[in-house]
Amino acid sequence: MATKQKHPSIEKFKEFVKKHPKLSQEVKSKKKTWQELFEEWYLLGEEDESWKSFRDEETQEGTTEKTTKSTDVIPQLLQSIKKMDMNQMQYHLTNVNSAIGNIQQLISQFIPNSTKGSSPTQGVKNPFSFRKD
Repeated sequence: MATKQKHPSIEKFKEFVKKHPKLSQEVKSKKKTWQELFEEWYLLGEEDESWKSFRDEETQEGTTEKTTKSTDVIPQLLQSIKKMDMNQMQYHLTNVNSAIGNIQQLISQFIPNSTKGSSPTQGVKNPFSFRKD
C-alpha cells in the first residue's frame, strides 16, 4: 500500500495546533473551520499576536480540570441509575431474554446435534446442500 506524504506545512500546522489547543474548540463550536485556521496561520505566521488567545494557560489548570471531569462521571452515573425505572428495565430484559431464546431455537433447528444417534465419522449434514441429479 502506498502512503501519502503530507506537505511539510501541514505537519507544522499540526504542531502549532498542539501548542494552541483552544483552536480545536473554535472548530468544534463551528466558529471557524480547519481550512480557515490553516489559511490564517499560513498568512499571519505563528508569531502573530492574534494566536495568544488560543494558547493553553497553565498546565496545572488543565490537569485539575481533567481530574474534576473524570470524577464528575461517577456522580452522573449514580444519578442516572437512580432515575431508572426498574419495572421497565425488568420488562426489557425479559423481552431480550425471550428473543435470545427464540434465536437459539431457530439456530438449533438448522444445526443438528451430533450426539443424537449419528456417529462422528458421518460428519455434519448441511441442510442447504445442493446435489446434481
